[in-house]
Order: sequence, then structure tokens, then C-alpha cells
Amino acid sequence: MNNNLTPTSDWRDIESKNTLLIRHDIDFSVDFAHKLALYESELGIRSTYFFMLTSNMYNLISSENQRLVKSIIKLGHKVSIHFDPTAHDTIEDFEHEKILFENIFNVDVDIVSIHRPGPFLDNNNVSLNGIPQTYSDKYFKRMKYLSDSGGRDVLPLISDYLCGDRSQGLHLLIHPIWWTSKGSSPTETLNFWRKHNSDFLTAEVRLNCKTYED
Repeated sequence: MNNNLTPTSDWRDIESKNTLLIRHDIDFSVDFAHKLALYESELGIRSTYFFMLTSNMYNLISSENQRLVKSIIKLGHKVSIHFDPTAHDTIEDFEHEKILFENIFNVDVDIVSIHRPGPFLDNNNVSLNGIPQTYSDKYFKRMKYLSDSGGRDVLPLISDYLCGDRSQGLHLLIHPIWWTSKGSSPTETLNFWRKHNSDFLTAEVRLNCKTYED
């Protein structure tokens, strides 16, 4: 049996037992996502980056964030939507996000990551207006799913997987915040991000209001 893993950013026609899917859900920072995308590109890795259009943490369609996402695309990575169902009245509102995302970044959305999936895990195979999502059985049950959510140390889990029989492909969820920010604990890491974001906001306030004094 061939146990070699084939990295891919194509979620459509995969052979799950030999596939490595690296997924990044962007909950905090487009800038940190871009830093990780640059590093992965240097290593020859192609991943999928999922961005939120309804985040309170960042504005995806600001000129700077558009530039960063388009740079990630040029590096050879795939980009798509990190969809938050709680930001809408009905699941059908996903179509509005899809159209906007596709028009801004000139991509076709064919896979979606759901933010805090909750009830979606009770029916893994539900789609979003016909678009598959990353918690469907194909990616969540028929592959080995590992995640660093909440700052979890995923490295021992990856090591255990690689030392095993690898009869399933690997679906690996990595959040850039835990890998591009500083801190010896999740709380310290998030506080570093808060400081980074505070410095950015201060600079933006100064840029937009000449009378501001800090």
C-alpha cells in the first residue's frame, strides 16, 4: 500500500488515503496569514486560506487586506470563505458572501470552511447552496482530522500520525495566529496580537486625523 501523502489545495477529486490537505482558518489577522503563506511558499507548500467577510477582527475588503489576499493567491495558495452562520438570518445568505468574495478576488468558491460549526457537526454533509464544506464526511471522517484550535499543541498529534499506518489522508487545520505570533501560552500569544493590532490602530488614527495626539 502506498502511504506517501500528496499535498494538494484541490478539495474536489481527492484520494483521501494519500492526501494531505492543509487548511488555515483566518480568525484574527490577514497580515499573519500572509506571513505564513510566504513561509509555506518558500517550502514549496500549497495550502488553502479561508477568510471571513463578517469578522469583527479585520476588514477583508480594505485596500491593504485585499492586497495581502491577492498576494497569497499569487504565491500559489487557494483562498476561500470562512463562513460564520451566526452573522446572517438564514443560511441562504451565504450566496451574497460567495458572490462578493468571487468578484473581489477573481476566484471560484468551491469549498467553504464554517466558523464554529456547532450544529453542522450533527449533519456533516450539509452544503452551502451546493458548495461543500470542510466538515463533510469526505474530509472530517474519511481523513484523519487534526486541529490546533485554541492554541492546542498539534505537533505530537502529527508525529503520532506520521508514525502510524497512515491508512487515511491527513486534514490539518492550522490557525496562523498560533504560528506567527509570540507567546508561551495561548493567552500570551493573543495578548501579543492585541498589542500588534493596537499599534496598527494607533498608526491608522494618526494617519486619518492630524489633530490626534497619543
